[in-house]
Amino acid sequence: MGRKLLVFDVGNSRLKAALYDDDRPIARASLSAVRNMAGGDYKARVVDVLESRFAPRGTPDRCLVASVVRGADEMIYKAVQTVWAIVPLMVDTEMDLGIDVAVPRPDHVGIDRLLQASEAFRVCAGSVVVAAFGSALTVDMVTADGVFRGGTIAPGLGMGLRALYDETSLLPHVALQPPDSAVGTDTTSCIRAGIVYGAAGAVERLFSELVPDGRATLVLTGGDAELIAPFINYPHRVEPDLVMRALVSLDRRI
Repeated sequence: MGRKLLVFDVGNSRLKAALYDDDRPIARASLSAVRNMAGGDYKARVVDVLESRFAPRGTPDRCLVASVVRGADEMIYKAVQTVWAIVPLMVDTEMDLGIDVAVPRPDHVGIDRLLQASEAFRVCAGSVVVAAFGSALTVDMVTADGVFRGGTIAPGLGMGLRALYDETSLLPHVALQPPDSAVGTDTTSCIRAGIVYGAAGAVERLFSELVPDGRATLVLTGGDAELIAPFINYPHRVEPDLVMRALVSLDRRI
């Protein structure tokens, strides 16, 4: 058995945790996120997962937390301390993220975006554009010499579907599924086509704007990446769990 690393990736849709033995994941868990993660009920759920799925695998040597949810850091700190006598490290832009962040306020960039960009740059060993399909659709770029230049934020696929339902009188709630065609023939198929083909087209346009010469690798990640990948015509690769993999890489550097 090697060095054990416990990592948390806390997003607006899900809280994901994994325990690694060196580079090999040996336990995973995922919980639906809630707005108030600081509540005792949610902490109890996390403690239960840590005790039932992770503790039998041994005590972690280190714990790293990447969160974009208010109140999650303190909750995870307390949950981890309930199970083990280790102090979780909250990842921020003061750490060696593996890339240079060339924006005026690095601390105002979501740590998930920076970690995804860093790991994609490491994996691809060159200029990358990372399209992350989660609660939001973010598209970020890293130059060939490892400089994060920034990117864009737009509503994610699920958020777009919910907004159409919440903000209109007659449009129905539609489950996210691959459309059969770019041309819808009823309201449901029209919405699916608009959401999926629209997001795919947005990524292609942004890629061409961010990298006019096309000399970069387009990387798709996030919970909806597999669904939308067939609809993106540009060459691309799907890289799941980039945030967690970036935390493993970060652990080697700090």
